[in-house]
Amino acid sequence: MSIGSTIKRLRHERGMTQEVLSEYLGVSTNAVSQWECDKTAPDISHIPMLARIFEVSADVLLEIDHSRSKKQAEIAAFVADYEHLHAKGKTEERLMLCREMHKKYPNDETVAYYLMGVLQQGYAKESFEEITALGERLLSAQAEEHRYGAIKGLCYTYLAIGQRERALEYAKMMPVCDDLLLHTLQGEALVTHCQAYFFQLCDKMYLYMNYLLGESAGNYTPKERHAMRQTLCEVYSLIFPDGDYGVREDKLGRTCFFMALDSAREENFPRALDELEEMVCHFEKASGRAPLRHTSPLVNRMTSDWATLPRHSEESLGTTYLRYLSNNAALFAPLETDARMIAIKQKLAAM
Repeated sequence: MSIGSTIKRLRHERGMTQEVLSEYLGVSTNAVSQWECDKTAPDISHIPMLARIFEVSADVLLEIDHSRSKKQAEIAAFVADYEHLHAKGKTEERLMLCREMHKKYPNDETVAYYLMGVLQQGYAKESFEEITALGERLLSAQAEEHRYGAIKGLCYTYLAIGQRERALEYAKMMPVCDDLLLHTLQGEALVTHCQAYFFQLCDKMYLYMNYLLGESAGNYTPKERHAMRQTLCEVYSLIFPDGDYGVREDKLGRTCFFMALDSAREENFPRALDELEEMVCHFEKASGRAPLRHTSPLVNRMTSDWATLPRHSEESLGTTYLRYLSNNAALFAPLETDARMIAIKQKLAAM
């Protein structure tokens, strides 16, 4: 809405004629008419007087509040659409959405943050220059989430092109701080905060375990790798004794698969079959995707909602791990005709 339309609206709302308004302002009636027809605009010196006459702020008169709230609503809708597409693994659609919003709001840090994120996840190498430009800009963002997200994004992007030393520069920029909330919160807020720690602990252990076992310098044997992943599963069981794993079912299923690989390397095929069947069981529970309120005492204030979990591919877990089994066909060759292995593949294909 233009300032002329706003003046007209406010004048009508107050039952005021153009003649009366012109007298208040010391201008001609024709001048007011020209404003309201958007042929001219009032001089900036008239704004304070108009604001007093209509008993509104200059921001309202100039539609600044309206423009700001309209943009905020658009950004909020954009974020909701982005998260919805992310939960469905629709990377190309997310990129198109971000491109469209970035064209409209090129200086908005929220839009830049999400654009950087989708580029980093699916187009890191070919979009290196754009990602780093967005990241460097976001290092001075107002929102802490955007600043730290930019640091992580820059770190991973330089890693993707093999510049480990440059990635380390950004990795060292991430703050390491004590959890002061642990010492300051009380009551229900403290209970929820502590439970959130245990809730996230398994995820961190899963991530660290995968990096540890994926590093050749560790020199772990198949037997050691299997034992270490078994320990991880036991930690999950300690924190979720009710078996209420929720969104972590998929991580447990993935862990079972890698345990089965090491069992096969040790030629312990009966154990490998057990672990593959357990993998399928976890994946089947994961495919339900129903929101879950946890019941285990350490996490009974927490909830799991599959709708909020990002996916980087539209491919189902069943399809992905059926492909992984095919890629490791030589390792599982002695089980190729086993009825249990056939059933495992059939269940994966059906997911």
